Amino acid sequence: MAKAAGGLGDGLRGKIDGLSFYKMKGVEGTVVRRASGHTKKKKDTDPKLRNFKLAGDDFAGRACMSKYLIGALTHQRPMADYNISGPLIALMKPVQELDSVSDFGVRNVRLTAYPHVIKGFSLNKNNTLDSVIRFPVTGTIDRETLSAKVQFPELVPGINFAPPVKQPYYAFRISLAVIPDVIFNQGRYTATHPDYHTNGVWSADSQWFSLQEGSQALEMEVNIVVPPPDTNFTLILAAGIMYGEVKALDLIWQVKHAGSAKVLEVG
Repeated sequence: MAKAAGGLGDGLRGKIDGLSFYKMKGVEGTVVRRASGHTKKKKDTDPKLRNFKLAGDDFAGRACMSKYLIGALTHQRPMADYNISGPLIALMKPVQELDSVSDFGVRNVRLTAYPHVIKGFSLNKNNTLDSVIRFPVTGTIDRETLSAKVQFPELVPGINFAPPVKQPYYAFRISLAVIPDVIFNQGRYTATHPDYHTNGVWSADSQWFSLQEGSQALEMEVNIVVPPPDTNFTLILAAGIMYGEVKALDLIWQVKHAGSAKVLEVG
């Protein structure tokens, strides 16, 4: 992958002579990527490309799992400062490799076998949650009651709180999501049970606090309303801090692409 930092490439979009020009969140300039040299038909029929095709089929399983993971972080994504899709897919590779029974190309992605691979995943490269709140944010998950709690410490600006913004307000957001294992079934990757599409992510927000005054220690709780259809799932607890500005009288709006968030716990 190459980048065009300025000039014509900086404003170029689309495809030219086998090259694709596009913008990517978290990357300066324009990203340039050359299209694959193999057609789908050739990959499906050429024996020399068999491993290439099987690797692509395995990748489809990780991409399917990343769809659920991105959904789990939907309430924290406005706080991200880069494109999290690729890193999430990469994290699923060692999880998929734990499937030593299925053939290469149809290996399952059972996050329940290695859930802690996602713990601590940060949605930020520049201002991580741990660098903004300089005292541990902790959380616990109760799998039996399908609930979670998060403890935010007392925040004192200039002491253990270093927000990198000028907005006057901040608030906390937590979420708890159900992530199904992904299996290869009837020619495609899917969740272990079709009813997982009715499940998703539940979130809770704190009140808005003054950035100059800080806030007292706070415990927040979130509960899953719809029970999962089977036991092949992982619970992901995410937490973040968002910033707000006044848009109207007594109305504070969240500023997009500002904030910090991470996966706090798994269970």
